[in-house]
Amino acid sequence: MNNQKKTNGQAPPEELLGFLSQKSSYPHHPRHIRFIQTHASYVFIVPPFVYKIKKPVNFGFLDFSTLEKRKFYCQREVELNRLLCPEIYLGVVPITRKDSGLLSFDATADVVEYAVKMRMLSRRFFFKRLLQRNRVDFSAVDRLVLKLCQFYKQTESGEEISAWGSIEKIKMNTDENFEQTRSDIGLTLDETSFETIRYFTDRFYELFAPLFLERVRQGWIKNGHGDLHLEHIYLEPAKICIFDRIEFNERFRFIDVACDIAFLAMDLDYNQRQDLSSFFCRRMAEALNDFSFYKLLDFYKSYRAYVRGKVEGMTAKDPLVGEAKKKDHIERAKRYFQLSLQYATIGSQPTMIVVMGRVATGKSYLAEHLGAKLGWKVFSSDRIRKEFAGIDPYQRTGPEERQKIYSKAMSLKTYQEMVTRGLNELGDQRGVILDGTFGQKEQRNFLREKLKEQAYGCLFVELEADRQTREKRLEKREHSPSLSDARLEDLPLLDKLYEEPLELPQENIIKFSSTEPFETALKNLFFQLCDRHLELLCKSEKQLG
Repeated sequence: MNNQKKTNGQAPPEELLGFLSQKSSYPHHPRHIRFIQTHASYVFIVPPFVYKIKKPVNFGFLDFSTLEKRKFYCQREVELNRLLCPEIYLGVVPITRKDSGLLSFDATADVVEYAVKMRMLSRRFFFKRLLQRNRVDFSAVDRLVLKLCQFYKQTESGEEISAWGSIEKIKMNTDENFEQTRSDIGLTLDETSFETIRYFTDRFYELFAPLFLERVRQGWIKNGHGDLHLEHIYLEPAKICIFDRIEFNERFRFIDVACDIAFLAMDLDYNQRQDLSSFFCRRMAEALNDFSFYKLLDFYKSYRAYVRGKVEGMTAKDPLVGEAKKKDHIERAKRYFQLSLQYATIGSQPTMIVVMGRVATGKSYLAEHLGAKLGWKVFSSDRIRKEFAGIDPYQRTGPEERQKIYSKAMSLKTYQEMVTRGLNELGDQRGVILDGTFGQKEQRNFLREKLKEQAYGCLFVELEADRQTREKRLEKREHSPSLSDARLEDLPLLDKLYEEPLELPQENIIKFSSTEPFETALKNLFFQLCDRHLELLCKSEKQLG
């Protein structure tokens, strides 16, 4: 490329996209063209090649704002990725403007843009596509583990790289994430989730400062990948290619090995393959002889899910993204932020939250809000009870019918069904919420034993409200539809039958006052969930040494 003319001229995005969308623009005249865009790149798939162009953007953490910078980072991308994907990255090619004013791949004309040219990979062997077709088993994960371990043993560390493992350096990244997503509140995440994840992140730094120092001392900060998720892994029977290693910012690539591992584990969780996620982490720990990264796993998973939410949100804001695609990016951003919140408050263990308490304490209202923020399904005893009775959920029942559907036999059947549905949901998802009084010790013990059999986590949230507030709520039910059929006249008897959950260990129950302003109480609850999670992590840290 030494004979190329240099120019400060650039091609507007619309002109560039128009040029690259025409088959006649390419020297090899492809039969068809497929276009993809991310927050930072335009990608044109033109068999048998792929051309990737960097957008002229500056996000602070990524600066492609000038032609020279885009050229530099194109060259850097090829150089870095040839380590894990040598046969794919072919080089950097110029896009030029001829004397006629038309764009071209003619290397002798004035350069207006640069593209990374790659060999196209077969779509059917991309890890995510294999996963969607249920073609990924434990042996495939073992092959990936071997490839990654070879990479981490080969890639360099050293004083300059290790410096990026300090809390001060990592905090630069997390603080930047929160600052850059503040404007997304109300669009892809809510304020309570934002504040909760930030609270968890800052408290983790405070509580685990010695652990970060120890990771640096042990040499686990490497020149890693930085963007290790499913869409960047190609898994043929005979070879593995891991591409799109971060080139645009060294602080995202000079990271703890645990951060890379957590990224892929998080993405497997996101795609509902917790089995592969757990297996991958275990095999990486064994292969690297590094079990201490487990202490950092939830922290880095939360961080990585948050980054993905941020990036999806950024892509949605691009004016060249169509409305349908924009909605898809927004929905994915919401799901990633929900996952980040899950790791911060509950962790990686599949967990059932039981929203319990006396009648008219606001259980269903809280359960629905928890479900919405965490992205978890809610199973309600009132709804299941009426389902069994064959009546509309909001239909008011008469005295005789109420006596029948609230009989001891019907209550037992209802709670057993609710627990069964909850357990089935936990088999596929990270969490589930049960909404019921759970006023009998027998009910709670039955549930805890079932969860223990499956090694699932369990947390009870007991709602409390003063008698006057509860009476007012029951009076209001007389004039508005409600799932619950409890009446004001039932209150003395129902309170008498309620057994306080004194048998529950302190770490398995949180009290929630439903007489406080709801948003304030909800935020406090999420902070308590973080504190509980961090306390359990601290205990684990001491046990593991």
